[in-house]
Amino acid sequence: MLELQRKEHKFMQAILLGVRKLDFTTNDGQVKGTQLFIAFDEDDVQGKATDKIFVKSDIQLPKMELNKPFQVFFNRKGKVEAITTN
Repeated sequence: MLELQRKEHKFMQAILLGVRKLDFTTNDGQVKGTQLFIAFDEDDVQGKATDKIFVKSDIQLPKMELNKPFQVFFNRKGKVEAITTN
């Protein structure tokens, strides 16, 4: 259910199912951020589709509640750019 929003950004409405903080080192460097486990509408799925998205630590997360809707904005490369709860 991705819709074009503003210039080259994509927008998704989702429901928050779970949250996991990440902070570890790999051979490629430091990984620090948050995984959000989400549910969302998808045309070919009865009920909700589920997935997880990674939010870098430099993106400010609003106060979010489990099982409540939120909006996520992606840049043109598919990376999370912003999250809102309105």
